[in-house]
Amino acid sequence: MRIFLLFLGIKLVQSFNFDQCNVTRSCWYHPANCESENNCISGVEWQMLPEGIFLQFQTMINDLDQRRPFYAALGFSMNQRMDDDTVVECVVPHTGAGKVQISFNDETYNQVLNQPSSVLLTESTTSFIDGIVTCSAKLLLDNRHLVENSSQFMIHDLEEGSWHLLFARGNADQYTLEKDIHGTNDGPQFPWMTDEKVEFCRNSNCSSSLYKLDAMRQTRNVTRYWRYRIAVWHGILLIFSWWVLISTGILIARYFKPLFPKSKLLGTAVWFQLHRNMMVLSVIIQVICVLLIFYQASWIWYQCSYKCTSDDFSKKMHAITGFSATLLALFQPIFGFLRPSPTSSIRPIFNWAHWILGMFGWGLASTTIVFSLQLGKTGLNARFGHAPNWIVMGYILFFIACNFILEIITVANRGDKIEGIQPHRFTVGPMGMSLGNVNTPIMNAPIEIPKRTKARVTIVILHLIVAIGVNIAFAVMLFKALWSHNP
Repeated sequence: MRIFLLFLGIKLVQSFNFDQCNVTRSCWYHPANCESENNCISGVEWQMLPEGIFLQFQTMINDLDQRRPFYAALGFSMNQRMDDDTVVECVVPHTGAGKVQISFNDETYNQVLNQPSSVLLTESTTSFIDGIVTCSAKLLLDNRHLVENSSQFMIHDLEEGSWHLLFARGNADQYTLEKDIHGTNDGPQFPWMTDEKVEFCRNSNCSSSLYKLDAMRQTRNVTRYWRYRIAVWHGILLIFSWWVLISTGILIARYFKPLFPKSKLLGTAVWFQLHRNMMVLSVIIQVICVLLIFYQASWIWYQCSYKCTSDDFSKKMHAITGFSATLLALFQPIFGFLRPSPTSSIRPIFNWAHWILGMFGWGLASTTIVFSLQLGKTGLNARFGHAPNWIVMGYILFFIACNFILEIITVANRGDKIEGIQPHRFTVGPMGMSLGNVNTPIMNAPIEIPKRTKARVTIVILHLIVAIGVNIAFAVMLFKALWSHNP
């Protein structure tokens, strides 16, 4: 950590006062055990008083934008996440008066609460001296009942239960003092969170009256470095899975059955071998990608914030539609394994159901890709504007066009029938969705001579080339967005 701080050029001065830490005040300094060598970046001290809590923050600002105001914020959290947290914060300009206020963390959204600030905070002070921002205030716990009803749920009763502490710092707007988002990359500007929970009691019932918190972290189980990279590979591999493998597998299963009737690929019909292998590989990729993305999110399902912006909604729906598409993809091989024989009376029902579920899953997956364009970890819309949207829409229309052209070719060939061929052999399912001659092409039976074989193969190969091109284009954009974060 010390080498990393020196690399960033942060000048650490011996300005923090640790005399009352764990004596009359509880304390939490960042990084862990920094007070022993006087190289702390930031710190929080608090003391229980009859009327509430006295809070004091200190933070170095050498690594922040020196032309703009600064802020420091302490959140009271139930779960080590920016999620339903009451926050006490201060915003300090270079000159003039700063302000101490209360805000509320709502997932990735922070809302300043003016009315609660006016009734809960007193004796507020701020200062900016020698590169250090200091602020303090008394938080009046007994005044919580004075908070207006619309904001009551945003103000936690800190004397009920125990709380993780979150600390963030950053810059603010020079005119409105509105806070910027804190640092989003690994390093000293990323927020800290305590491993230990803290109780705030004004009586003798607390398990501890004073705290000196040293167990802390900046991420829960995966560093930001790997979280960004998992998200990028998640996107690249799932586009490959759905638009390269599954889209091509759909075209092959639907329009390749009459082709190469006397040929085998590894002991089974050519179309079936290609279709099955593509689908199985796709399912394996999907399962791995979904498990990794949940792992980097600490196995927490994303919930939309109270003030659900379009970005929040996209993130929530991305999780729902993506997970649903993966479940359908998992179900399809099981469903295919249980398929009835080609002569079964329920085979047409199976064919319709298999096709409808497959196309519905493809539609959900494509919708998931659309929702992903706005997400912060991809940075696609933020960095490339609407270009990714046009690429996505172009590919979807191209895939529909491939199906339409191949459908015309298939329908045009149905007028020619070879005597002795049973209709069910090639037409038991919807629009040519037969599974006749699946595993053993019949060598001594009349075989329909497929028409426009080269056209069908050309269209599928063209689709494969376009799908791979789209996948590569998104891979390039995702890696450029990743490098722009410089995590």
